Amino acid sequence: MSTILRSCAHCLRAIALPGVALIAACSSIDNSWQSISGAHVERTFNAPIAHVKPAFVSTLSQMGMPISALDVRGKNEVIKARKADRSVEIEFERLGASSTRVRVTGSDNATTNQVIRDTEKRLTAG
Repeated sequence: MSTILRSCAHCLRAIALPGVALIAACSSIDNSWQSISGAHVERTFNAPIAHVKPAFVSTLSQMGMPISALDVRGKNEVIKARKADRSVEIEFERLGASSTRVRVTGSDNATTNQVIRDTEKRLTAG
């Protein structure tokens, strides 16, 4: 009986090691993609999309980043803006009548954080 158990344990190790390596590789690929694609921030606002979207557009204008594209992904609206070597993509998801989730992906952390920070201030100020 112990010979069978040792044999099974050997087989399990042979199967498990490649699986662990594959999981580690996926994690590495995900981290690499994040560094290639830039910074990503997600926020949920307790405000309707009709208030949130214009606040982001005003922030982009203030930052001197003209809108380069408007797009629709499923039910979500997307704004893309660019200035020189900085770019940002803002995706708006309507969660309800007075709730909006926003995903901001930028070319770098500074740009992404500035867009979020300035828009939050704008929405708080009214």
